[in-house]
Amino acid sequence: MSNTSRFTSRRWSGRFLTVFTWILVALHLIPIAWMVYCGVKDNGEILSGKVMPGRRQNEVIFLARMADGYLAGTADGGLTRFDGNLKQVSHLELGTFATSFWLDAAQAGKPAILWALSSNRGLQEVDAEKLSLVKTYGIERMAAAYGPAWNTLWVNEVSGSGLYHMGPVLYLAYQVQGYPGVTSFDPATGEFKPAAGFPGKEAGLLRGFTRPDSVDGQLAVLTNQGIFLHSPDGSRPDVSLRAGRLPAVPNRILPLDSRRLLLSADSRAFIYDLSADSVLTWLDRKEGAGIITAFGRSPGRIWLGDSHGATSLPDAYPAAQEGKASQASQPGPANPDPGTQSDQAIEFLPRFPQVDGRSEDITAHRITAILPLPEGGALLGGPNGSLSLLDAAGKPVAEAAAPLPSLYIHWRNYVDLWRNIDFGLYLKNSFIVCIGVMLVAMVLASMGGYALARFNFPGKNLFGYSVLATQMVPGIMLLLPLYLMFINFSRATGLIIKGTYGGLILTYAAYFVPFSIWILRGFFASLPKELEEAALVDGCGPLQAFFRIIIPSALPGIIATGVYVFLSAWDELMFAWVLTDEKTYTIPVGIRLFVGNFQNRYDLMMAAATVSTIPVMLLFFLMQRHIVSGLTAGAVKE
Repeated sequence: MSNTSRFTSRRWSGRFLTVFTWILVALHLIPIAWMVYCGVKDNGEILSGKVMPGRRQNEVIFLARMADGYLAGTADGGLTRFDGNLKQVSHLELGTFATSFWLDAAQAGKPAILWALSSNRGLQEVDAEKLSLVKTYGIERMAAAYGPAWNTLWVNEVSGSGLYHMGPVLYLAYQVQGYPGVTSFDPATGEFKPAAGFPGKEAGLLRGFTRPDSVDGQLAVLTNQGIFLHSPDGSRPDVSLRAGRLPAVPNRILPLDSRRLLLSADSRAFIYDLSADSVLTWLDRKEGAGIITAFGRSPGRIWLGDSHGATSLPDAYPAAQEGKASQASQPGPANPDPGTQSDQAIEFLPRFPQVDGRSEDITAHRITAILPLPEGGALLGGPNGSLSLLDAAGKPVAEAAAPLPSLYIHWRNYVDLWRNIDFGLYLKNSFIVCIGVMLVAMVLASMGGYALARFNFPGKNLFGYSVLATQMVPGIMLLLPLYLMFINFSRATGLIIKGTYGGLILTYAAYFVPFSIWILRGFFASLPKELEEAALVDGCGPLQAFFRIIIPSALPGIIATGVYVFLSAWDELMFAWVLTDEKTYTIPVGIRLFVGNFQNRYDLMMAAATVSTIPVMLLFFLMQRHIVSGLTAGAVKE
């Protein structure tokens, strides 16, 4: 009976230990799995606490009338063909970010071509009739046109882009800090080059929905500093309309004709007369109208979209005659002489469909694109790929929605990590430092541990305990003395050691060697003395016996200790943060820079942490047999 109870007790103890072991494994794996998962999430999703992967924003940003219906483009690179009743005909998903579109109408023998510019795919050519991708011109080709002036693009930081086709050239630009102005592209040759004569970075940051547009043979480029009228062929002088000449810096632009620009600043819209260099009129809407989010134009009408719907206003403000200044009308009624319906402001309230998987909020009826129709109505685009077709009286006729984009895994985090950040340098520095300190520490610790294990000398015990006692001193207490020592040594000798590989390797070696000596002392003490005695009898000297007999016998323990030193140096931040510079930053310092220096980029931080874990895992699996045998080598004394 007692044997049965003992067997049952052992069985339950074994089960308990198994469950406890798996709990410990899970507690270690869950943070690692979360780190890897966050490495392929968007930074906004991490900051907002979203657990599941999100979808790309697919608000409608482009609308065009086709021979048999409509073509809609969304911010995620989705292109959808609809018939006249908004029934979906075909769909193409480009999978892009910060997207803009431009449609070249069909010509004799050539189909209609749609150009798509994005921050992750570059410039793409699409057959608008078949909705098929023709060719992709990568961002690398675009960057090559600028040489060292611009060779990087943060995919995650680009908030918009712009396209305009004028003559034989396609002009394009990104809304991102550091982008060097406007780029021209020749579709015939596939060549990118900077737009000649454009001021570039000095013109300011190009704004969202910024579209280089044609005004009397010039490009009207909107930036956060104003409007720049640029003549690509140099036939006319460039004109800069900055805040001093404009009542406000606009955030949206649309040319009405060769002399008038429709501009908006937040919730206000006005028409600017280029010939008179003054505001022609302000366009007022009903009280409570929101921020203007879209423009449109049709013969005799101006269209303004906001978070509530769209307003169609009569275009009753011609440009001033040459040589005469126009008087800017003060804010007042949009139509000073209302008569027929065509002379009145008309409100268009969309009826967007409810999209599964997307909740409605205060922006659910926000207008993001307007396509006025010849028959008097309009096709309005909104969030979540929503479309609403309205007749001339503003009554909804049909509605539809473009397909939702698929759940997106943000592999572009790893693209940014290697293309836009010198993470390869951090990785190389970490390997150089960690391998160097491992070799130095193992050479010194092997000799020190062997001396403590085999030789008797005055102060042996004091030396051993003193070595162990050094680990009781917090590293932060050594940081300032080390820094001052580095600075004073450089002043005295003229040799710079701060910010060098050698300085950091010596620092780590001094920090890790004492504990390594104590670990290896146990390994050497477990080896039988008869091995050395036999080697000495066979004619080996003390050093030969040490290197040919003792070191190979203690190799598992040395490898296990070396792996410990490598991993400790690989993860160390405090000394590396103070004693390195931008040329010798290690991986922990590089990851730390993602908070503050590169904004709070937790997505890139997790991606970098995932990449930095791979070498450690490979080292562990390659050395697993030696590590396991080394951990038990000094456990039992023969």
